[in-house]
Amino acid sequence: MAFLPNSRLLRRLGLGLVLLVCLAIGPFWLYSANRLAAYMDQKTFGDASVADFCASSDIGGFPFRLRVKCGGFSAPLSIGQNDVLAKVEQARGEASIFSPGHLSMSLSSPVSLQKPDGSVFAKLRHDGLTLDVAWSRAKLDKANLDVAALDWRPESNDAGVAFNLQKLSAQLQPLREEGALRFDLAGEGLTSPLLQALIQKSDLGHFALKAKISPAPAPAADWRAALDLWRQNAGAVAIEQFDWQAGELALRIDGTLALDEAHRPSGRLTLAAKGAGPLLTRLGVPAFAAQAQNIIGALLGKPAAQPEDRDAIVLPLVLAKGQVFLGPLRLPASLAPLY
Repeated sequence: MAFLPNSRLLRRLGLGLVLLVCLAIGPFWLYSANRLAAYMDQKTFGDASVADFCASSDIGGFPFRLRVKCGGFSAPLSIGQNDVLAKVEQARGEASIFSPGHLSMSLSSPVSLQKPDGSVFAKLRHDGLTLDVAWSRAKLDKANLDVAALDWRPESNDAGVAFNLQKLSAQLQPLREEGALRFDLAGEGLTSPLLQALIQKSDLGHFALKAKISPAPAPAADWRAALDLWRQNAGAVAIEQFDWQAGELALRIDGTLALDEAHRPSGRLTLAAKGAGPLLTRLGVPAFAAQAQNIIGALLGKPAAQPEDRDAIVLPLVLAKGQVFLGPLRLPASLAPLY
C-alpha cells in the first residue's frame, strides 16, 4: 500500500518550508529595505528627498517585494511666481528586493495644489500618475513621470488655462560628466478651449521637448536663490528640439535661453513654422511675415521660398529686455520676471 501523508504532517512540512524561506530571505530583505530607506532619504529634488514628501512612511511587502506606504503626501512646487503644495490622499510605492534603488510610486487622483494660505491653486485629475525614481551610488540616476488622461483645472487666475492631455511623460537625468541636467517632455492629445479658439480648430495637438540645463542647478531650500545663483554662473537652457503640431499647424523651435539681470527670459531661438499664417495674424504678426523672410534671405544671399513653401517661415525668435522679436517684427507680448 502506498504511503499517504496525513494532514498534520503536510502542515508541518509547509510550516517548515515557510520558516526556511524566511530564514534564507529575511536578512536579504532587511538589507534591501534599509537600502531603499537610505535612497528615499537622499536629497533628490532640489533640497528635498522622497521621504520628505511623506508625513509618515512604512516599508513592507516581505518576503518578495518592497512596498512603501506614504502617509500625508505633500510636495512643494513652484509654478511661475507661486509657491504651492501638491497634496494627494494616497501615495504608494513599490520596488524589487533585487533593485531597491528603483522606486515606482503611484499617486491617487486628484492632486490638489494649494497656496500657503490653504486656498486651492488648481486641481489635477488623472487616470494614473506614476513617478519612477532610480538612484545609483547614492545619487539620482533618473526620474520619470507618466500621467494618463491629465485634466488641469485652474482655480486661481495665476494657474494658467484649463487643458487636457491624453498622455504626458517627462524625464529628468543628470549628466554628471558635463555637469548638466537633461530634460525631456512629451504630450499626446492636447486640447484646450483657449488653444482651440486661438487656432480656430479642434485638432488634437502633440508636442515633444528635448533640452539640456547647464550647469545643473545646485540643491537649495530656496528655489529663487538657487535660480539666481544658476543665472550668475552663466546658466543656460539649450533647447535641442521643441516640436508642436495640431492639424496642419506645425512649429519647431531650437536655440538657447538664459535669464537677464531683471530675471526675465532672454536668448535667441530659431522658429520654423508651417501652416501658421492665420495663427501669426491673430497674434499680431502682419501677414507679410513670409515676405519679410524672403527679403532677409535676399539680403543674406539666400534663395526665396519656393511656391509650395509660401505658408512656411523660418525666422529668428529673439527675447531681449522683456520684449519678443520674430525676425524684424516686434510681437505685442512682453516678458515678466520669473522671480
